[in-house]
Amino acid sequence: MKSVLLTYLLWLLGGLLGLHKFYLGRPFVGLFYFFTGGGFLIGWIIDFFTLPRQVQIANLLLQNQNESPSSAIRREFEQLKRQLYTLLSQDSTASPAAWRGSLRQMIQPRPSDDELMLGLLRAAQKHGGRLSVTAGVLETGASFAEVERVLRAMLQSGYVYVDNDPTTGVVVYIFKELF
Repeated sequence: MKSVLLTYLLWLLGGLLGLHKFYLGRPFVGLFYFFTGGGFLIGWIIDFFTLPRQVQIANLLLQNQNESPSSAIRREFEQLKRQLYTLLSQDSTASPAAWRGSLRQMIQPRPSDDELMLGLLRAAQKHGGRLSVTAGVLETGASFAEVERVLRAMLQSGYVYVDNDPTTGVVVYIFKELF
């Protein structure tokens, strides 16, 4: 586990050379800091305010060694979006309603694959164990690409199999355990 105290110490003593970035497992940013004097001093100053969060992300990546860094960061970003979405939903005096509504819609968090899978299972249960991509989109609110990607992953895992609807010919995912 990375230490916030040690990170601040490295930032203070060798931050312009990127020592704290190397310590946090970000060697390319460390090299950038090394050759640009801490990102032309601007990055070094910004780091003063963001180091606790950077340490938290580095520790999260260490905990999830099997998970790719991009998916861990994406999951963390979605959690931040959820928190901001909740704040905007609760505060009715923060800004004009139209602006708040469009901002809420822009940052509405994307469900994780597990949450989307659970939503698709519930939708399939409502539809008698048979679910098309369109029905999955309508039930979960996720995009066509996301629903199709998760359904294909479920197909590869053996949770569902594919068939065509006898009357319409639409591709339908059959959830075996829901019959």
